[in-house]
Amino acid sequence: MTTEPKLAFLANDGATGALVHAHDWSSHPLGPVPGWPAALRTSLGIVLGSSFPTFLAWGPELAMFYNDAYVPVLGNKAAGALGRPLPEVWPEVWELVSPYLRRVFAGESFFFENFATTVERHGFPEQAWFTFSYSPVRDEDGAVCGVLGTVIEVTDKVHALARHKEAEERLALSLEASGNIGTWAVDIGTGTTIVDERFARLFQVEAALAREGTELARFTDMIHPDDRARVLAAIDQAIRAETLYDTEYRIPQRSGEDVWVNARGKVFAGAANGARRFAGIAIDITGRKRAEQARIASERRADESARRLDVLLDAAPVGIVYVDADGQLLVRNAHNRQIWGDHPAAASVADYADWKGWWPAGSPLAGQRVAAGEWPISQVLGGQDSAGGVFEIEPFGAPGARKTVLVQAAAIRNAAGDVVGGVAANMDITAKVEAERAMQDSEAKFRLIANVIPQMVWSADAGGLNDYINARWTEFTGVPEERLVGRGWADIVHPDDLPALLARWGHSLATGSQFDMEHRLIHRSGEYRWVLNRALPSVDAAGKATRWMGTLTDIHDKKTGEDELRAQARRKDEFLAMLAHELRNPLAPISNAAQLLAMKSLDPQRVRQSSEVIIRQVRHMTSLVDDLLDVSRVKRGLVELERERVDIKAVVASAVEQARPLIEARGHALDLHIGSHRSWVCGDRIRLVQVVANLLNNAAKYTAQGGTIALSVEQSDGPGQAAVAIAVRDNGIGIDGAILPHVFELFTQAERTPDRSQGGLGLGLALVQSLVQLHGGRVEAHSEGLGKGSTFTVTLPTVDGAPATAPAGHAAADHAATQVPPHGGKRILIVDDNVDAAQSLADILGSLGHAVDTAHDPHAALALAEAGWPDVFILDIGLPDIDGYALARRLHERAGGRQAAYLALTGYGQAHDRVLARSAGFDHHFVKPVDLGALMEVIDTVHSRGAVHT
Repeated sequence: MTTEPKLAFLANDGATGALVHAHDWSSHPLGPVPGWPAALRTSLGIVLGSSFPTFLAWGPELAMFYNDAYVPVLGNKAAGALGRPLPEVWPEVWELVSPYLRRVFAGESFFFENFATTVERHGFPEQAWFTFSYSPVRDEDGAVCGVLGTVIEVTDKVHALARHKEAEERLALSLEASGNIGTWAVDIGTGTTIVDERFARLFQVEAALAREGTELARFTDMIHPDDRARVLAAIDQAIRAETLYDTEYRIPQRSGEDVWVNARGKVFAGAANGARRFAGIAIDITGRKRAEQARIASERRADESARRLDVLLDAAPVGIVYVDADGQLLVRNAHNRQIWGDHPAAASVADYADWKGWWPAGSPLAGQRVAAGEWPISQVLGGQDSAGGVFEIEPFGAPGARKTVLVQAAAIRNAAGDVVGGVAANMDITAKVEAERAMQDSEAKFRLIANVIPQMVWSADAGGLNDYINARWTEFTGVPEERLVGRGWADIVHPDDLPALLARWGHSLATGSQFDMEHRLIHRSGEYRWVLNRALPSVDAAGKATRWMGTLTDIHDKKTGEDELRAQARRKDEFLAMLAHELRNPLAPISNAAQLLAMKSLDPQRVRQSSEVIIRQVRHMTSLVDDLLDVSRVKRGLVELERERVDIKAVVASAVEQARPLIEARGHALDLHIGSHRSWVCGDRIRLVQVVANLLNNAAKYTAQGGTIALSVEQSDGPGQAAVAIAVRDNGIGIDGAILPHVFELFTQAERTPDRSQGGLGLGLALVQSLVQLHGGRVEAHSEGLGKGSTFTVTLPTVDGAPATAPAGHAAADHAATQVPPHGGKRILIVDDNVDAAQSLADILGSLGHAVDTAHDPHAALALAEAGWPDVFILDIGLPDIDGYALARRLHERAGGRQAAYLALTGYGQAHDRVLARSAGFDHHFVKPVDLGALMEVIDTVHSRGAVHT
């Protein structure tokens, strides 16, 4: 089904798109959809294709349109909202939004975040919050003709934020009411420690850094050395045994005094993921301790604080600098000197102009020099609590060298809140940045290569979920990328191949073994094509698959070509087997007659009979060879037609005369339907007789005994040249649908079965087609299937002409020879539908002292066997109606304890033919023409009444 161009914007746009398409717009002011303005169709197509909740209010009436994502916003209003004016859909909010909508029609756009209003979409008023925007929609002339609105409901988010804020306020009030209590939490898995502002003050850590999280050692290193080991042991015991943690320790301060802290906590397990967390509170107990150790603590604190600070600074893995309120550089740790080199001692912020730094790629000022006042330390001295950024620097003493550093600075304030200095931490992230750039470059190269190669490329995670495909997938299948990732690819695999593919893919995922399979995949043309799907896992150090990378290669033409080659080879083999069979049939009586002629005691009558046998069979072989040469000459274009004006009725009469012996021998009824109108063609009379005779013989061969063959000649007057149609119909075995398109091809035959003794070489139809085409005509085959008969129709162009004559044919007669067994000989029954072959072999065996009967069809053979059970059965395989295998089985069933030897004599001599003979109950298998010595050797081993000597 195709979509009208003016309705294309509604295609594949969900339920709402279908609703718009199905809606009756004839009574609406907008009228039928094809007549809608282009701007409306374009805008509505954008709305329907958007993933965000979106509506369109069109025209002065503000006719309402929306997409699937907007339906939940409408609630119960969705039932009748389509096409209605916006004020009727949202009357409860109209007074709030109508001023803005008027301004939108004047050309303005609006954006509102967390807009609170009351709506009635579920049958009752409810408070709701929305983040939305209004934009004007213009027509081709630039005039505003509608409003485009994107609406995202944030009610749940607003409620959640309110609850969270309320909880935080309650906790803050509780902590404030409890005194100077700080909270802390350690992620046991990573060691990351997060503390609140009060705890950070106890440890003299920047509040921002504390909230973001830092290592536990940053705090434990600040504990008084005399207390630290004891505290670390208590922490270890509490985490390992999950016991209550409760200890007191000192925290040296920059003032030289110690702050005493009572820390309490325990291990908690996360409810969601089970992650273990060590958390608790810290209470400042300095007042109580100071009363006890006022003098000693005050003397020790300054010295310990200074030494600890030096150690901490030099041990810190980041570069740290301290400056006073003017920007004078007071302290630089060792790591900062590694990053910046021999840093000059700046006396003020103005001296920072000597620092060589540039804004990095990706930032708004990328490539520009960092000014003195733009460094983070300058910004905190200017009043900010904290500042930071990423910069590219040139270290002092290393001209031309570049490093990428991350800088974080915080202001140091006195009790009055005045900035008295600042501290900055510098981290060299050059290696990390370069690694990220290399990763991005590698990813870009991979995607470029993946989109250039002709294969379809895919990747999946360790669980088998597809997370990448290249552009070739959509080019090949016509399916958008978003429908194929994840497990969407399963929808385009041939249903017959999908179970095996899933099983093999599951095995590869479970074992980490290579995935390799040929299967069919939907093509953009709508057909399934064969592809080779291969994937290998990427493994970690432990050998576990972490990712799969695979490709699909189109092998359809190669695979179908291989199938065609195999089919051609099979047809050739079948043709050669049938050729061998057809050639062996006449060779058998020729060989037998020749051996009779070699016998000295042969009388003149026998000599004449043997000569006639040889002449008939040589004529038959000549006919076979002529057929082969005929086909070869016609196929190579070497046949020249003796053209004349030929009467089709005469051609048909001659063909019927030639085919009549076979038709009558098979007991067929021939039904002729030839109209009174005479039809003339320009052609070769002999070749045309050959065409019709071949079709009649073909029908006779493949129709069971007593069948019906109909031949009709009708005038076929079409819009072009006048023509005559000759049709041969039968109620025979029919043609399989798979073979029907190939029946006129050389070497093509239906499946060979032994009972087709009249099967020929399968060249007749190929010759018919070639000769008909030489006459400017055509031949067609039709069959409803096996067992439903066949129809072959030859259509030839007609001309005006005079009568022509056709030669008559001749008939042949069958006979059987029966001999009386002499004393000591064996009674032998020969069954072969080739009369000459049966009679010549009977003559030879009779001359050797055996009593021989012959039968030329299975039913006569069964009657003769019952009349006098032979010692030896010699059965041809290619018999009419009942093949030799079935006849042997029936004779075994009727034996009733009577013994006999069963010998197969056939033109079928392949290995599987011998296996079939053995399974049917034959004792020996001979191939025509028979080796008389070997045959007699077997017959001589037979006891009278059929037992074979072993």
